[in-house]
Amino acid sequence: MHPMPSARALFGVGVLALGLVLSGCGGSASASAPPEDASPPQVVRAYLDAIQAGDDDAAAAVSTPGYADSDPWQHGSDPRLRDVSVSADSTPYDTASSPPALQAWEQVRYVTVTLTVTGDGSGFSTDVPSGWGYVLVRHTDADPWRIAEAGVG
Repeated sequence: MHPMPSARALFGVGVLALGLVLSGCGGSASASAPPEDASPPQVVRAYLDAIQAGDDDAAAAVSTPGYADSDPWQHGSDPRLRDVSVSADSTPYDTASSPPALQAWEQVRYVTVTLTVTGDGSGFSTDVPSGWGYVLVRHTDADPWRIAEAGVG
């Protein structure tokens, strides 16, 4: 007959099992944040990586508060992105016909993107390549770029 394990041994096994269970919990993968001096295309890439990873906090970190609040991809829409191509550069964006909130920024750039969206749920055309773009803003060269709007440019 084998001796019964001690209470201490059983406790140790229980703690180990709990640790293994908890290490498997934790939600979705997180996306890495771009450096503070990231270019507009780098910020857009970081945003799209965050959306793809389901990391709403990382997506919000590269967005203005207004965009983060209104972006359906950061609020329950679950897009799967493929064939993503972010332009290597950005272009100046004319804010003359934009809302006052966008006109308040001193520096405004536009980054074009092509992508195919599946499983979106926000009304985006799915399963077909689409042209899209992001408007990025900042006040000074020392500020990081943030996404303020999106749409077809």
